[in-house]
Amino acid sequence: MHQALLGTLIMIVLGAAGLTIVQIWAPIMSWDIYFKFLVTGGIVALAIGFLIIIKADFGQHKKLKDENYLD
Repeated sequence: MHQALLGTLIMIVLGAAGLTIVQIWAPIMSWDIYFKFLVTGGIVALAIGFLIIIKADFGQHKKLKDENYLD
């Protein structure tokens, strides 16, 4: 699941970069729609990043508990 979330995060960033380049050189949509896409992508990217951090933290906690470092 970690790899899937990381891959999705990378695709969102690359998609936003590609959309920005296309919008600068050949505007394909109005600027207000473009900014809505960017803000939505940013919110989704933050949520996915948060999920990755939460998953890593819980995984580390479980590992420490399994090795009897935590009660």
